[in-house]
Amino acid sequence: AAAGGLEGTEAPSGKKISRRYSAAPYEYDRVPKRDDRFPDPYNMGVNAEVFLYDEKFSPQAKTLMMFYKRLREVDVPEMMASIITETTGKPWAYYHDMTRQLWDEARHAMMGEVGFANLGVDWPRNVMINFTWSLALNTQLKPIERHAVLYFIEQGLMPKNGKRFEWEVGLASHNPLSALFQDYDWADEVLHARFGREWYLKEFNNPQEAVRYGDQCWSRVLMNWEAWRQQGLTQHRNWWPEVYRQACQHWGTEPDPQVLAYATTYQSVRADLKELTGSA
Repeated sequence: AAAGGLEGTEAPSGKKISRRYSAAPYEYDRVPKRDDRFPDPYNMGVNAEVFLYDEKFSPQAKTLMMFYKRLREVDVPEMMASIITETTGKPWAYYHDMTRQLWDEARHAMMGEVGFANLGVDWPRNVMINFTWSLALNTQLKPIERHAVLYFIEQGLMPKNGKRFEWEVGLASHNPLSALFQDYDWADEVLHARFGREWYLKEFNNPQEAVRYGDQCWSRVLMNWEAWRQQGLTQHRNWWPEVYRQACQHWGTEPDPQVLAYATTYQSVRADLKELTGSA
């Protein structure tokens, strides 16, 4: 009645309606929320990048690790949502492009999920997908600093040891899904790099300064690897051997002892293979 009926065609009643859910300003919660498919969200016990760039491991095994990397990308929309929400006063095109990238990153995570399902891997039970990256960036950095880290990472994906390398691994693995997913992933990242040039790079005098700032921001982030274990939030369990065995069963092959023994964590090496000097 106050609004003129359901269709707005009647005369408004003039009755004042008290605000209910909008009585207090909305406050964005930067802490990511996960459901029960993610039982160990602080687990940083399997370093995917060190494995991926080790020449002694086969493309087939690396494809399995790339499915983990894709599924783990669910943390990118979690982080990007905070940038979009907390960045005000930008042109509509900014929010359009950033939301497009957010959706692309969510789709990449779905690709990882499909990849595991195709190999008969029960990922919610056996693959520990963490949220430590989005948690740390959302709670420790300002929106422009989060965008800086995102841009820095994207620049590292463009050289031959980035998305092209992952696509070549997918082809060499003879897993058609992996090759297809990495083709889409590579194309998306090219688009995202353009978004970065449009909405981040212009804030700086030159590209080198923009990349350097992103590296500096990421280097300030504390991941608290050991503290999370001491607090009982995770034991950083090495879930890799069990997942690899499941995949080998699907492939009808015997596990490679070297692959099975892989146990490198993120305690001292971050995702861009840069060594961490702090105790966190």
